[in-house]
Amino acid sequence: MATTSEIPILHSKAEYLKAVMYEGVTILEGTAKWCSKCQVVAPEVQKMVTEYPNVKFYMYDVEECEDIAQELGVSQMPTFSIFKDGDIQEGITGARPKEVRKAIEGCL
Repeated sequence: MATTSEIPILHSKAEYLKAVMYEGVTILEGTAKWCSKCQVVAPEVQKMVTEYPNVKFYMYDVEECEDIAQELGVSQMPTFSIFKDGDIQEGITGARPKEVRKAIEGCL
């Protein structure tokens, strides 16, 4: 059985800027503690971490990091922001793992 790897959590805009300045694909998931859809999609996100070992995954709490959420235009949770080589490619709102996979595939 595969072990689940912890997805790093961003706590500041500086950490966010460092995370997205990566050559390759980076996924940021905007969540909130009270977000039931975030909890529902969490096992699918863990699967993607395993399926796409070259993709960097990060999470941040939209209430704790309002500056990140504001910069990315996040108004609903979960929101997945997909970056490639430091440039935002796409934003996917809601618990839609198929859409996130499609976006990752499109960037690889």
